[in-house]
Amino acid sequence: MTKSFVDLKSENILKEECKISEKDVHTPNIARLKTDLLCRGIRVSASEPYYRELVPAKYGTGGKSRAGIAGSGRNFLLEHGEPANLGVRQSFLESSPYEFRIIEGEGWILREGEKVLRATVRTPAWHSTAWYDQVQLHGNGSLATALTNTCVYKSRPGAGCKFCIIDIGGEVVRHPPEALARAIREIETRSELRLAVDLVKKYGTPRPDQSAPSETIEPVDININSGSEPDGGTGLFAEAVAAIRKVSNLPIGIQVCPPGKPELERLRSAGVTEISFNLEVYHEDYRRKVIPGKNRDHPREKYFRAMAEAREIFGENQVESWIIIGLEPAEETVAGMEAIARSGGIPLPKPFRPLLGSDFADQPLPRLEDAVTVYRAWREIIRKYKLDPLATRAGCGRCNGCFPLREVLEYGI
Repeated sequence: MTKSFVDLKSENILKEECKISEKDVHTPNIARLKTDLLCRGIRVSASEPYYRELVPAKYGTGGKSRAGIAGSGRNFLLEHGEPANLGVRQSFLESSPYEFRIIEGEGWILREGEKVLRATVRTPAWHSTAWYDQVQLHGNGSLATALTNTCVYKSRPGAGCKFCIIDIGGEVVRHPPEALARAIREIETRSELRLAVDLVKKYGTPRPDQSAPSETIEPVDININSGSEPDGGTGLFAEAVAAIRKVSNLPIGIQVCPPGKPELERLRSAGVTEISFNLEVYHEDYRRKVIPGKNRDHPREKYFRAMAEAREIFGENQVESWIIIGLEPAEETVAGMEAIARSGGIPLPKPFRPLLGSDFADQPLPRLEDAVTVYRAWREIIRKYKLDPLATRAGCGRCNGCFPLREVLEYGI
């Protein structure tokens, strides 16, 4: 049947609004869908045989949860090739419309019981060895670590960031530079440690295959963070990076409180490729509430000055800054993103995730509408300041697991 002019016009409007290709016209808006998943998390039925492989009995202790809210989810690989760090162990999941299930040999994300997106989870062999204590896989190929699970602000009553659980558990961990370098060298050079088991291939057959790996993980970058140190922690990072540089040529991204220019130059000389100063909250009133200790010692003007200096030292598109959606009005988050971009940094807006054990465990989830507003503004800000997130060589923006940034750039939202 020949399509009418009205039908063709409507289809063209759909293509333009969604910014998607001809073959993708009838697929869901992937950026919006990933955003909603990041906001609301995903359920897994306890009756499924793979339940414990996806939902840990407790958060990873000993630094495995990393600082902030990035290490608290499960890393899903979505059908369009991008990762998604989704909440799987939080109380708010009871109200999530999303569920992961393996159906007839395929991994699916369901919304209200309807299939919306294929997905799987890959687990590298080194996650079953002692090297997992030092290094974890993030995204498609990021070797991620936290130098410590201690934080000067968490040790002071009322000073810690309210959303963070880096100090969860009783074990205190500090990874010596040589130990990190040794772990990374082993992972890079021993291909058997990088063999990955695909969850869907393992359980999506009549008899779950407990042995056959699906592919080999190829490391792309190294991503390092830590709890805040009394001196800002730049010395700790410089030592770790210098040790890693002796055994690896991978790009290295770090997340650190904003230091002075001499410390930035020292980090660059040690081998840092990309650097992130995580503003997290923009409006002053909310900063005092959410990140009281960091706000006192590192006011936002200090972040912007460090970003401008770091851009000169590390180069264009190698400076980033997290900002969290849902802990202040969306318009303030947008203003914060513009201030970051104006200073030479790439803003990384991440939907807030209430974590069990954090001070903000009972805070409400961010609304999808607010997150969409932020990501639409983010796309325009990136264009306005001629930033290129795809040129970032290391760090969280390159990983894209905690954001839909590549999706927003390619498809719109």
